[in-house]
Amino acid sequence: MSFIDKENRREILYNAVLYAIGAVLGDLASRNYELAESLHKEFGRYIKEYLEKKGLKYRLSNDPQELVGNILKLFIDDLRFAKLEKIEDTRDRGKHGVWKELLGREAYEELAKKYPDPFLSCPLNAVIRYELDKLGYTLIVHGCRTDPSRDILESWEEVVKGTRFLAPKERF
Repeated sequence: MSFIDKENRREILYNAVLYAIGAVLGDLASRNYELAESLHKEFGRYIKEYLEKKGLKYRLSNDPQELVGNILKLFIDDLRFAKLEKIEDTRDRGKHGVWKELLGREAYEELAKKYPDPFLSCPLNAVIRYELDKLGYTLIVHGCRTDPSRDILESWEEVVKGTRFLAPKERF
C-alpha cells in the first residue's frame, strides 16, 4: 500500500473521476462528436442543478462574455476551483489563462496528452458550454500546457458564435 496521506488520496480519486469522464467523452468524440458534445452539456446542466440545490448560483446574462465571467466568479470565489493568476487576449487563440491550484490539474494534464479537448470532464467548462449553448455560443479549447512544479495550468480558450465545440470525426 502506498504512503500517500489521506488528503492526497481524496485528490487522486477526484482526478481519477475527471480522467475517466474526460476519456469516455474524448473516445466517444472520435466516433460521434455530436453525442459527446451533448453529454458534456448535460453534465453541465446537472452540475448547475446540483449547485443550485446547495444554494450556489451565478447571475445569468444575454451577453456571452459577461455570462462566462459570472460563472467564473462562482467557481473561483465561492467554490475555490482555482486561482486565475492571469487572463489576457491573444491574437489567434482566444484568451490565455494561467490557472494556479486548479482542482483536477493532474487529470487535465493526462487528458491533454491524448485528446484535443482535455476539459471535457471540467465542471467549469461544462457549465459554461451549457449556458452559452442557450445563447447560440460555445467555448472552443485551443490547447493547454501544465507546469506541475509550479502547480500551474495554462489554457487557451475562446467564446465563439455557434454551438459546435468538438472537431468532426475526420479531424481526430
